[in-house]
Amino acid sequence: MRKLVIFLSLVFITLTSCKTDVKKEVIKSGFSVNGTLSTTNSSLVYLLNDLNVKIDSSKINKNSFTFNGFVDSAKDYKIQVQNQTKKHPIIIENSKYSVFVDKNDITIIGGLLNTKQQKFNSLKKELSFKKLALLDSFMVKKITSKDFRKSIEEINSELKILNSDYIIANANNLLSSTLFLTPQNFDLEELKSIVSNTEVAKSTILKTLLDKEITRQQQIFDAELAEKNKIVAAKKVYRKPAIMFSGDGLNRELISLESIIKGNKIVLIDFWASWCGPCRMVTPRVREIYNKYKNKGFTILTVSEDKNRETWKSGIEQDNMLSWHHIFDDYGRISSMYGIKSIPYMVLIDGNGRIIKEKISVSELEYQLQKLL
Repeated sequence: MRKLVIFLSLVFITLTSCKTDVKKEVIKSGFSVNGTLSTTNSSLVYLLNDLNVKIDSSKINKNSFTFNGFVDSAKDYKIQVQNQTKKHPIIIENSKYSVFVDKNDITIIGGLLNTKQQKFNSLKKELSFKKLALLDSFMVKKITSKDFRKSIEEINSELKILNSDYIIANANNLLSSTLFLTPQNFDLEELKSIVSNTEVAKSTILKTLLDKEITRQQQIFDAELAEKNKIVAAKKVYRKPAIMFSGDGLNRELISLESIIKGNKIVLIDFWASWCGPCRMVTPRVREIYNKYKNKGFTILTVSEDKNRETWKSGIEQDNMLSWHHIFDDYGRISSMYGIKSIPYMVLIDGNGRIIKEKISVSELEYQLQKLL
């Protein structure tokens, strides 16, 4: 009986000891922050949560402070010295941290996620330094403007890849969402590419953030596109179709307006006659314009109101217009189709057979060609 009592006592002591060890393990599994201040006139340091609410405080002793606790998951906390506005971010996991606070700067050692973030920030700083070095070189004219822009674009692309990879690699922890809450200049297509990643899709918080930003950017994109379309529609001028016609050419071959339009961007229909003084006065200027734009998709079709074929042909030769297209309209059939009462009269049409301008002057003709070709 005595042996049984001793045995039960030993079992009780053992179990009690085990429970004590478990409690110690729980305490050990929490976090501890051991901090040092470079200098301070304050007496307290605060630990703030992600809502900037004070959740703990520590008395400063010989410029040192400590925080201890337990978190069920990684938390985005901040450290703030009493009477100072600066809040220093720190990602708290159940780990040991050594912290050094120097005015507006903080150095943190410890924590898996904190270490990852520091490495990421270091890579970003390197890219920033590269940009500054390029700017210095450009300012002292060591590199050209073209090379400067190209190098900056390459660095920006590298930065976007770095940010994207970081978000995807940390999709299952708070690092990705913390980064994404800061401006990263991801465009709409890049965001869609990130959110389509399998790991990102598994993260409810991150995916919600991405979806929200995609919706915001999509709304902006749609509004801008609608505004652009509205402006384009307002600027777009309706052009009525030109009346198609055909007639005899210099060698009595059949020439049609439709055949002249094909393969050209702009066609000038010039109603004239060899007996028309004002018509022939403007011909030299029209010829200059023709020679300037003929290789850019511009051609001319003259419609003559002459009654005699020989004087018509003679006028064409004298005014050096043989490289143009010509139709003989001795009965005024074509001019009546266009309602023309007097000449000279020129009509400018586009490659789709629509009228750009009727009764166009030589000056207006050159202006339109400069604008359209």
